[in-house]
Amino acid sequence: PSSGTTTSTTTTTTTTSGGASGDPHIHSLYGAHYTLLREGVFVAWEFKKDLESSGKPENAVHWQLLARYGGKKFRTLGILLLDNSGHKLEFSAHDCALRAKEGDHPWYIAKPGLLLPGTASSIGVQDSRKNTTLHRTLIDARISFNITGSHGSRKVASLYTHCILGDHLNFKITMLQKKDLVSVGGEMGVHPQALEDTTHVSFLSHSASSKLRAMRTRTDEEFQAKKPWVDLGGTAASDRFFRTFNHISFVQKPNDCGDEGEQEARQICAKHLPNEASNQSEVFGDCIFDVCHGGGELDAELRADLMAA
Repeated sequence: PSSGTTTSTTTTTTTTSGGASGDPHIHSLYGAHYTLLREGVFVAWEFKKDLESSGKPENAVHWQLLARYGGKKFRTLGILLLDNSGHKLEFSAHDCALRAKEGDHPWYIAKPGLLLPGTASSIGVQDSRKNTTLHRTLIDARISFNITGSHGSRKVASLYTHCILGDHLNFKITMLQKKDLVSVGGEMGVHPQALEDTTHVSFLSHSASSKLRAMRTRTDEEFQAKKPWVDLGGTAASDRFFRTFNHISFVQKPNDCGDEGEQEARQICAKHLPNEASNQSEVFGDCIFDVCHGGGELDAELRADLMAA
């Protein structure tokens, strides 16, 4: 596994964030933190709300973010955003291009400023940039989610995602008001209590603190989509890209780092995540593991970028 992490943080405002990256490490909007053990397509985030409590379709808001996890290093390979107005957005490591589709019309490249309106909601593409980090091209995108009811319009959530071409991507969902969390489902809606009976796996050496060595794991069967990517609404090109990766289970990965490599990984993660290092947080432990098992310094840098977004 490898690469960044998603943070679930609550600030002094009402903003709450969660997401997934790396192996992937899931951080829910409620603060649950675990590592996924299963390959496939999963409902990462879902938002369902009847704005007027009328039961009428025109007042319903339904957004669903699907994530495809897998590959040789077991990462996030692509995401697919669906709404109840027939709009789709896809962001895949296949070419790191943000694509949009409206109804039965063909897919096209989504540019900043694009607005996909529904009767009670809209999705907007805010930004898309290309950067260079550690000699790799990093492409990111920001998407906003808005609802329109009898009391006017407001922004509910935002999605930040960055992508390494031909490799993987990470993503982060930010909810602007805690009151909207009751409408959230999928992996981002997992509560910490749901982890009480989960498996703890230790992959770091005994020189690491017990807090860092213990990694909570889940299979998230209840969130797994049973249909192929194309049947769910994704592009055939991305589906072919996903299939080029070797299938490997997280639990089959060898602990090939060793004490020396682990210590080097610890120093790299402390360099990019000084606050997490001082707290010996789960995020810091995830970073050590990912950097140590094939991600290198790029993973630490991506994790820092995601947390700062």
